[in-house]
Amino acid sequence: MKIEEKIKIHANTVYKVAFSMTKNVEDTEDIFQEVFIKFMKNIEKFENEEHEKAWLIRVTINYCKMLFRKKNKHNTQELSEDITYEEKTDDVMEIINNLPQKYRIVIYLFYYEKYKISEISKILKVREGTVKSQLSRAREILKNVLEGGFEDEQ
Repeated sequence: MKIEEKIKIHANTVYKVAFSMTKNVEDTEDIFQEVFIKFMKNIEKFENEEHEKAWLIRVTINYCKMLFRKKNKHNTQELSEDITYEEKTDDVMEIINNLPQKYRIVIYLFYYEKYKISEISKILKVREGTVKSQLSRAREILKNVLEGGFEDEQ
């Protein structure tokens, strides 16, 4: 299979993972480009298409983290992780994008990419229990938002 075909197969996944973490089109496009440059350099190392996909997701996450570290070095103001909610929406992806980063990525990998908890654990290099608890907390947040929990809380 040609490199162009492989990129077409995985492009959507890489883009969505990067965007779910950065929430910024410009950063997403930069990361997308960097990931596929690295992919082309390592194309011969993959056992199968699932190995390629998992590798691409892991590399995308790593590039996002590197970007955040770079930005944090230049940003002296501390960012708040408080979730603000302005209006209820039916767009679940928009709500997911408002989750803290650690929850966004596990929700995306579990529900959109259909990875098992054990596979997510390997991709993110965390324990299965961590993935389970992050999924549970993310579901609880989503449930509260979708039921209007933030409007009623004080």
